[in-house]
Amino acid sequence: MKQTEQNRQTAQQAAGLVISTGVGKIWAAIGQRRNGGFERAHHAVFELTDGLDNALKRLLDKADDVHMPVVIGLDSAQLRYVDMSLPPVEAAQLPQLIRTQAEARLPLDGDRMQLAWRLVSSAQGYECTVAAARLDSTEAALGRLSLNGRLCAMVPDAAGFAQLRTRLFAPTPQTCIVLRRRSDGIALMRLNEATTLRSAVVHAETADIAERPALVMQDIQMELETIAQKQDRQIPLYIWPENDPFMRRTAEHLSQAGWQVDTLKADRAAMEQAHLDDEQDDAAMLDAFGLAMLGLTDTTPAFDFMQSRQMARTAQDTAMQHKKRLRTIAVIAVLAVLCAAVAYWSLLLEVQQLRRELAVEADGVKAETILQQQAYQEAVARARLDMLELLDAIQDSRDGMLLDSIEFEQGKPVKLVATAGGYEQVYGFQKRLEDKEGVAQVRLIDPRLDERTRQVRFTLQFHYKHYTR
Repeated sequence: MKQTEQNRQTAQQAAGLVISTGVGKIWAAIGQRRNGGFERAHHAVFELTDGLDNALKRLLDKADDVHMPVVIGLDSAQLRYVDMSLPPVEAAQLPQLIRTQAEARLPLDGDRMQLAWRLVSSAQGYECTVAAARLDSTEAALGRLSLNGRLCAMVPDAAGFAQLRTRLFAPTPQTCIVLRRRSDGIALMRLNEATTLRSAVVHAETADIAERPALVMQDIQMELETIAQKQDRQIPLYIWPENDPFMRRTAEHLSQAGWQVDTLKADRAAMEQAHLDDEQDDAAMLDAFGLAMLGLTDTTPAFDFMQSRQMARTAQDTAMQHKKRLRTIAVIAVLAVLCAAVAYWSLLLEVQQLRRELAVEADGVKAETILQQQAYQEAVARARLDMLELLDAIQDSRDGMLLDSIEFEQGKPVKLVATAGGYEQVYGFQKRLEDKEGVAQVRLIDPRLDERTRQVRFTLQFHYKHYTR
C-alpha cells in the first residue's frame, strides 16, 4: 500500500475502470495532469467476458506512465447500503463490529459479501454507513490486480462523478443529490463535495420509460426518500442531462412533490479542456475519467473495498498459521503412535488380566455387570441439562440487565432475550458470557435501540456444553 500511495502522489497518469456485471462491459479511461488540471488521454470500452486483466493490459499499452495507478469502480446497481450506530470502541474492534451488524441486517451471508464503510464520529460513538457487494463482484475486480501494486482503490462508480461535479460542472451546494440518465436506468447519487455518501440505480429500459413513465417516477421517488434520509426534501436535487425529455418530466414531477429541483449544467470550457463531451460520452465513460482523476489526487475515498480485502488477507494469514499448527499436531500424533506400538504388548497382557478379574463372581454378581450399571447412570446424568449451572453463568454475566426470556431445547442453541442500557453494556454481557465454562459461540443478533426509552433490546444465542450439540 505504501508503494501505491507514493505512486498516486507522483504519477502523471492514472486509469479509471467502471465494471458493470449487468451490462457485461468495462469502461476505461486514462487521465493525466496538464496545466494544473486534468485531461483525458485515452478511453475505450471492453467486454467483461474478455477478462479484467486483459482489458487493463490493453489499457496500459496506451499509457506513458509505467507506474500508473488504477482505480476500479463497482456498478452502484450491485451495491446495498445500510446505516448503523456504533458504540465508542477501539479502532481495532470496529471492522469485526461492523461485519457482525451487517451480517444481521443484510440478506447475504458474511462469507459471500465484501464490505466498505464510511464513519463519522458522534456523541454516542460513530454513525456508520456500510456498502456491501457480493463477493464474486469484488473478486472479479481484484484478482491479480491487487498483487502488482497498481490498484490503489476500489469504490462505487459514483465516486467518479463526484470528482467531476466539483471540477467540470457549474457550482452547486456542498451537499446535494444528483439524478442522471444512464443506459440501463436512472442513477441517484447523494454527494458531499467530492465524496459520494450514497448511490443507487433505478433500473428502467427505454421501453419502460416510454410505456410506463409514471411507474418509473414512482420508483425514483421511493429511492430518493431512502437516499435523502433525515434531511427529507430539504436537500437540493439536480437533474442531468437537462435536454433529456424524461428527465425534464421527472424534474416537474418531483418539484410538484415538494423537492427543490434544478438542472445540473456542464462547464463547456472545462469539459473541452479535459477532452470530454458530456453530450457524446456515455455516462459510465465520464465516471471512468472521474475515477482516473481520483487516482491522481490525495483524496481518501469513502467506501474503499480495498480495506475489506486487507481484512480477508489477515484472515488468510490466520488460516495459514492454523494449518502450520495442524501439521505440528500431525507430527506429534505420529510420534504418539510409535510410542503406543512399543507399549502395545504390555498393554495387551494387562487387558487380558483385567478380563479375568471382571469375570470373577461374588454373591452371584459379576464385577463387569456392576461397572455397566455405573456407566449407564453416568450417561443419563451427562444427557441432562444442569439448569442451576446455566442460570448461574447467565446471572454472573448480566451485570444488572433485565432478562426477558430464556429458551432451550436439546440439540439447539440456547436463546436469550434481554434489554440493556446501551450497546457497551450489551457487548460486555456477550464477552463475560463467552468466558464462562461450558459456554461457546455466543452470537449477538439484531440489537436495536428504542429511541423513546434509549434501551437496547437484543438476542444472544450460544451453545452450552454437550446439551445443545
